[in-house]
Amino acid sequence: MTNFCHHIGIFTNNPRELARFYTEKLGFKIGETKEVPEDLVKKIFGIPSSCRLTKLKLGQVIIEILSPDNLNLKKRLNDVSGYNHWGLAVQNKEDFCRMLKKQGGKILKYKKNGHTIFFAKDPEGNLVEIYEARRTVP
Repeated sequence: MTNFCHHIGIFTNNPRELARFYTEKLGFKIGETKEVPEDLVKKIFGIPSSCRLTKLKLGQVIIEILSPDNLNLKKRLNDVSGYNHWGLAVQNKEDFCRMLKKQGGKILKYKKNGHTIFFAKDPEGNLVEIYEARRTVP
């Protein structure tokens, strides 16, 4: 069996804006939406609120957008430990980033050891590393 990332979960106060970014700018499609009960959200994530969960899909990649029904989440800080970014493999990262920038997406570009590293920033400040596919995904 080959292991791979099944999904990524993102909490937000602005689910429509976040879904719009991932669908309009990165090409994801909206899948199912459902309510997750407060007792389960509190048990798993320590957040005392029920949540609306919306799944977005792009090939094998799934993003779960979780939006608390009765709680305002604090903004993400830059200087905290935990998940930092996730990577999206594309055919040509420079073409993809040009297209994303034309659509109003924010692109961060860094040079490292003769290579260029690209990141997109979603409306919540989450980073998505854009890199060229060099392997096949199951």
